[in-house]
Amino acid sequence: MTEEQFRRHIRQLAAMRGWTLAYHTHNSRLSDAGWPDEVYGHPKAQRTLFVEFKSDAGLIRPEQRTWLRHLADCGLETAVWRPRDLPQIIKILTPEGPRAQLPDDL
Repeated sequence: MTEEQFRRHIRQLAAMRGWTLAYHTHNSRLSDAGWPDEVYGHPKAQRTLFVEFKSDAGLIRPEQRTWLRHLADCGLETAVWRPRDLPQIIKILTPEGPRAQLPDDL
């Protein structure tokens, strides 16, 4: 599964659970380096989720690491999602589900 296929699949799952895509980086060359790929909101659950999508082998660039850590340190729900994480992603996308967390090595 490519990163783009994975991203589209997650968008569908999120929409089915009441999340709205609040932001998507259409052209990363025109955005701040490292800003997460997408931001989702769930007004009823009062949650906002910043997500960086990667393939199972994809690497996090230093600029991405900086933004993700900053957002998480500010108390915002932040994640790096890969296809292998799908079971946990499904739980997180449940409005009452657990908050997303960055991997320990980030």
